[in-house]
Amino acid sequence: MSFYRQYLTIIGVLSLTVVLSVLLLPLNMILAQEVTFIDTRSYWTSSEKVFVRTKMDLGSVEHMRQFPKMIGQWQGIDYETSQIEEVLNADVILLRAYQSPSFYQSIFLLVMQSGDLGSFHPPPVCYEALGFQIEGEAKEEIPIPSAEWVSYWRSEAEQSASLITANKLVVFKEDNGQVSERRVVLYFYVKKRPAADELTMVRVSALVPIDMPYDGVLSLTKGFMGEVIPNLFEFYNEERGSLATNLAKSGPGWLLMVVLVLIPLAIMAYPRWRRR
Repeated sequence: MSFYRQYLTIIGVLSLTVVLSVLLLPLNMILAQEVTFIDTRSYWTSSEKVFVRTKMDLGSVEHMRQFPKMIGQWQGIDYETSQIEEVLNADVILLRAYQSPSFYQSIFLLVMQSGDLGSFHPPPVCYEALGFQIEGEAKEEIPIPSAEWVSYWRSEAEQSASLITANKLVVFKEDNGQVSERRVVLYFYVKKRPAADELTMVRVSALVPIDMPYDGVLSLTKGFMGEVIPNLFEFYNEERGSLATNLAKSGPGWLLMVVLVLIPLAIMAYPRWRRR
């Protein structure tokens, strides 16, 4: 009987340890779900990442063709991309010029996905290869005007944190010592966790009048990207806290935790109860 009691006590202690360990684990570790996020870095994760859900399959040519050609006051015109896809070994490329009656120049949208990370040369390298020079690089916060997106954020601090951070690039090209072309470029990457083979880049760019500061065009480009993002993604509030924290939010969850803890305790108490 003493051995029987010790045997069940050990089983009960081990079971209780396992139960408590599982309850205290972060929920996203238990679910091991695939999560998509926007980031400024292509090869590793930065503190600027924002978790999202995609509204369409970025790896599907058919889905990307259905991306809205009308965004606010902007009307899109598609470019033929088959040769670019072949050169870059990309799976999907959407290249579209959007025009507005109130702005005399186009804004260019590029969405590219590839399973070959070699397809993603950093935009500064690509523009330099095209004969441009780098005038400046920085980060820009893109405000998302969509009420549906902002509604996920409750406090003012959270609303501030919901801004999407993109890379900013200002480039120019010279001809006979004179600036002949300037561009403002905003871009970010879309990645998945756990690590997936495919990577997506979303880039918005616009020409800047040679004799004008780029601030006005930058503001316009940021506004356009802020309208593009809700058409591609919806905000995803990644579950935080332990399994116990999330179960405690409901009555059935509390009951389940109590039952899980009581079972090991009952195993440890059974020999004593039987002896009595």
